[in-house]
Amino acid sequence: MSHLFNTYFNKTNLMNSKLNQTNLIRIEPITLKQYPAAAKIMAYGFGHKFQKLFSVSTTDMAFVFEQLLLYSPHQTGSLRFVALENDVLVGTMALKWKGSEVIQKANNPRLNWWSMRSHIGCWKLLRIMAGIHLLKHEPEVGECYIEDITVDPHSQGKGVGRQLLAYAEQYMFQTAQLSYLSLHVARHNQKAVRMYERYHFRKQSSTNSLLTAMFLGENEWNYMTRRGDNNIETPHV
Repeated sequence: MSHLFNTYFNKTNLMNSKLNQTNLIRIEPITLKQYPAAAKIMAYGFGHKFQKLFSVSTTDMAFVFEQLLLYSPHQTGSLRFVALENDVLVGTMALKWKGSEVIQKANNPRLNWWSMRSHIGCWKLLRIMAGIHLLKHEPEVGECYIEDITVDPHSQGKGVGRQLLAYAEQYMFQTAQLSYLSLHVARHNQKAVRMYERYHFRKQSSTNSLLTAMFLGENEWNYMTRRGDNNIETPHV
């Protein structure tokens, strides 16, 4: 999951796109004011990987994720979206593709390592950052990689994740250089594996890593792809 928290988008292109959405759930590029809410959802959805191995609160995880959203360099080949229900943020998703160009402004503030360390401790912070680094993935030509997709616990079961996947599919179809979606999922997470299979993702390979077992409590990962031939159905609401 490369550059997990980097976001960059072309507002004009996105505003001109005709992506289908339901009346209840609206999906759009993330804005600065939405970082705290998105970070909290990411802490619920992604932080459990770290919480398996060492004690760290969801609040502290959300703080770290928000810092990464705020201060990581932006990339031209990376987008983060949010799903909104009645203007309340209920999900988030990040996409990445090949050819990313880092955009680092001269006055862009740097990560506040001291503040993060004071929140969770030096050793825990190092393990979190190492775990994030181990999940990096560099997409191939034509690949639209789903770096992460998380839904607020109170909104699960409402089709939010399904609509985010459908949005990713439509974005992939509307971007000339992209031809397929991809993602990684822990092999033991069979519930997630079966869900992706229902949406026409197919396992391409598996990797086994002692390092991710040490830092994330997950050693085997499935790499799954979805070619642009079968549409992801829009949920009935």
